[in-house]
Amino acid sequence: MDHFAVVQSIVRAALSGDRAAVGKQVARLRERLEKAGDLKDAATLERLLAVVDEAKDIAPSRVEVSRTLVSGERLSPDVNPPIDRETGARLCTITFGRCDVQAPIYGGALHETIDGLLQEWSNAAALQSVGVEPTRTLLIYGPPGSGKTVTAHYIAERLGLPLITARIDGLISSFLGTTARNIANLFDFANRYACVLLLDEFDALAKLRDDPQEIGEIKRVVNTLLQNLDMRREFGITMAITNHDRLLDPAVWRRFETHVHMGNPELGAREQLIARFLQPIAAEPSTLRIFAYCLIGHSGADLERICAATKRTLALKGEAHDGPALFRALSVVLARTPYHDHLPARILATDPEAFISFVANDADFGMKQTDIGEATGYVQSRISELKKARRHLSMTEPTHVQ
Repeated sequence: MDHFAVVQSIVRAALSGDRAAVGKQVARLRERLEKAGDLKDAATLERLLAVVDEAKDIAPSRVEVSRTLVSGERLSPDVNPPIDRETGARLCTITFGRCDVQAPIYGGALHETIDGLLQEWSNAAALQSVGVEPTRTLLIYGPPGSGKTVTAHYIAERLGLPLITARIDGLISSFLGTTARNIANLFDFANRYACVLLLDEFDALAKLRDDPQEIGEIKRVVNTLLQNLDMRREFGITMAITNHDRLLDPAVWRRFETHVHMGNPELGAREQLIARFLQPIAAEPSTLRIFAYCLIGHSGADLERICAATKRTLALKGEAHDGPALFRALSVVLARTPYHDHLPARILATDPEAFISFVANDADFGMKQTDIGEATGYVQSRISELKKARRHLSMTEPTHVQ
C-alpha cells in the first residue's frame, strides 16, 4: 500500500489522542500525494484540514462574567442535586462546561442577539454607569429541534458556569403541596451556587390549567414560580425554554427581560449546518447549496438526522465521498420519507432528473449549470436538455427559498 508508513503514523497519533500529531501527519500525507500526482486526493485532505482549523476557530472562548451578576458558592461535581421528598427523584441535572463545545450556527439577527447578551454579561459596569442592568432572565422559544437547548448550554459554557437544568414537568407532583415545595427547593439550591439555571418545558404549568380539579393548586404553584423568579434576580442568571410560547401567561412573559425566538435556519445557516453535519466529508459549496435547497423548512435537528442518514447510505454503498455520490445518497434518504412539505425534496425523492430540471429552471435560486453539474455528476449538455424538458413539474408551486 502506497504511503502506508504515513497512514500508520496517523493511526498511532489518533489512538494516543494527540490531535496535533494527527494534523501534522495528515499534512505530511497530503504533501506525498501531491508529489505522486494524486492532486484530487491531496485537495480532499486539504479541505479536511481546513474544516479542522475552522472548528478550532469557532470553539467558544470564555466570557469573563461580572461578579455582580452571579453570586454563590462554587458548584462542584460531588454536590448532589435536590430531590422530590415523596419519590426520591432528582429535581434537576447539573452540567459542567466542556472545552470542545462548538458554537451554534445562527442567522445574522439571532447571532447578534446572542452575542449582545454575552457582551452585556461581560460589561455590567458599563451598563450600570448609564443606569441600566444586564439581562438576568432570558426566555427562548421556538419549534422543536431549533437549537434552544443547545443555545442554553452554549451560553453557560461561554460564561464559564455550570448549568442547572430542571424540567418543569419533572417538578410537578400528584401530592398536594409538593409541586410548590419542589420549585422552592430547586430555586434555593440554584441560588446557593454560582450557576446558570435553565427551566425546560416551561409551558408544562400552563397545560395543567385545563384541569378544573387543580385550579387552586396550580395558582399556588404559579405564584411560587413567579415569586422565585423575581427573587433569583439577586443571585444569578435564569433561562427558560418552551416549544409552546402561546400557552404562557402574560405574567410569565413579564418576568423575562429578553425574549429570543429560534425558528428554522435560513439558507446560509442551513449550508453551514449541513457542512458541519456532513463532516468528516468535506462537501463542496455546490453540494451544500443543493442540500440546503432541498431541506427548506427543516430544523437543525432534522438536518443533522438527514445528514447522518446520507452518510450511512454513502458508506454502505462504498461510493466516493464526492458531490454526485452525496446527491444520490440524499435522493435515497428522501425517498424513504413518506411525505415532504417542500416541492424540491418531494421531486428529488422520486425523480433526480426531474429535480435537476426543476433547480435549473428556478431563476430565483440562480444556481449555475456548472455548479449543478459539479454537485450532481450530470454533464452540462444533459442539464441543458433537462432544463428545456421541464419534466412533469408543477412550476406554479413556489419553492420559497429562504
